[in-house]
Amino acid sequence: MATSFDALYNTNYLPAKLLHRDHELATLSNLIPEPSSTQPMNILVHGSFGIGRTTLLRFFGQHELGQYRRPFVRFEGKQSTEIVSDALQSLLPIHTPSSSLSDQWTLLKRVVRKSEVPIVFVFDDVNAQTSGVYGKFLNVCKEIGISSMATAPRYFPRQVDPNTSQFLDVALELEPFTDHQLLDIVKQRVAVVFPQAIPSQITDFMADLICILDFQRPATVVELLQNLHPLISTPSHISADLIRQSCLNSRTLHYDFWSGHLSSLTELDATVVLLLQAIGQYFVTHPGHIYVSKVNLFNQFEQVSEEISFSSSSQQFSRALNMVLFQDLLLQSRYTANNYFTLLPAEGYLEIVELLLGEYRFDP
Repeated sequence: MATSFDALYNTNYLPAKLLHRDHELATLSNLIPEPSSTQPMNILVHGSFGIGRTTLLRFFGQHELGQYRRPFVRFEGKQSTEIVSDALQSLLPIHTPSSSLSDQWTLLKRVVRKSEVPIVFVFDDVNAQTSGVYGKFLNVCKEIGISSMATAPRYFPRQVDPNTSQFLDVALELEPFTDHQLLDIVKQRVAVVFPQAIPSQITDFMADLICILDFQRPATVVELLQNLHPLISTPSHISADLIRQSCLNSRTLHYDFWSGHLSSLTELDATVVLLLQAIGQYFVTHPGHIYVSKVNLFNQFEQVSEEISFSSSSQQFSRALNMVLFQDLLLQSRYTANNYFTLLPAEGYLEIVELLLGEYRFDP
């Protein structure tokens, strides 16, 4: 399989299969009427940013609406005149914008009526600021007898005014992906970008980070891979440290450990400090490891305790582990039971221990 950088850098890229959206695709298929129908449908797809609203409509259009013409009109950040002009441009490439908005609406309706190919409008990124012009488009669609699909933020239906809502037939909310669904999406995109075999723990780790630091959005998968791509020469060079570095370069996944935890570190129990040392030592002595199992972590904790003649127990380990998990000093994998990972380089744990070691007196 050839590497496809479109999967990273082409905003219009569509996967071969849209994972875990079968229900939504089937719903859209049942809603959009046949070209000969005189009952048009205005459909709104809404959900969190980056969850795949636009991709869903593009994928559906490509695979299910081949007999339709699908003018795509982006609303975000535009005034009414520009939006209507863009709609005309998508239907008439040689169109020169009129100075009059009413003239543009008149021309738009004339062009749509005369089209020999049935039309389904696709309106992207509608929001409260563009609700008025969106309502006018819905009215035009009903008047002429054509259907439309639109994307909007999750809470947009609550902001729709009565004049617009009277022309809106269906609002379909996209639910967030589950952890395991997101892992499937990560694997799909990684397989396209890096066709050579990638260790399963690497893809698990990417998905774990997105689940922990973001909101299970496919858009963040792309951002993470975009930040990771320049850091590696071959897929075999992908490491946990490089993935962490790509997080630092991310707008949504950036994680500043020190600003979040420095003030609370001095309140840590002595056994927690020993566990932090065990975490650091484990990852320093196992540089290729992404995860540490609970068993291996307990063994490392016992070894650290023995080195200072501290009498430790499994109960103390469990309490300390619960504390570091509660403080997000260590994170638990969504995919493998009793496997743990860190966003902090191994040396960072040892720096914490060195900073705090003088605060505690360990009694054997």
